[in-house]
Amino acid sequence: MNQTERDMNLMVVEAIEGYAHNHALNAKDVLELFTRKGIIPLLRSQYQALHSQSLEESIYFVEDVLRRKQNEG
Repeated sequence: MNQTERDMNLMVVEAIEGYAHNHALNAKDVLELFTRKGIIPLLRSQYQALHSQSLEESIYFVEDVLRRKQNEG
């Protein structure tokens, strides 16, 4: 595993933990939510844009995606 892959994984873990904290959920439930909704591959694909921003920006990104998916039905 190269450094970029490690950094991507760290960003995903931080997003899971941050989302869990902001929404009073446990990390396991958030991991299951992110897996079910396809958030993890999406975060990884957006690594170049997200890694230079704050953790809160990554969480806002996830919240926006989940909100859009919920509105789609």
